[in-house]
Amino acid sequence: MREQEFENYLLLDDNIVSKVKAVRSRVNKARMIERHFDTSLDYIVSDNKRMYESLLKIKAEMNDINGNISNALRKYYHFANGVLFPTLSSYEK
Repeated sequence: MREQEFENYLLLDDNIVSKVKAVRSRVNKARMIERHFDTSLDYIVSDNKRMYESLLKIKAEMNDINGNISNALRKYYHFANGVLFPTLSSYEK
């Protein structure tokens, strides 16, 4: 993960209100994803199928009830690729 660049990207995101707390939380969740999958977020977001499968695994394996962990990965995908990843149901079609 390109941590400092990602953090700077999040700080510039107008949708994030509580900058310090929310940014720190997303970066921590991104690190948690890397540890859980034992791989880099850059590797995950470089392939849509891998991204989709990772989101499913986060839901199933990481107890992501409120979607906060998935949100961190989705933010990183947007940071790395410049586009939003579709919802799971849209991707499945």
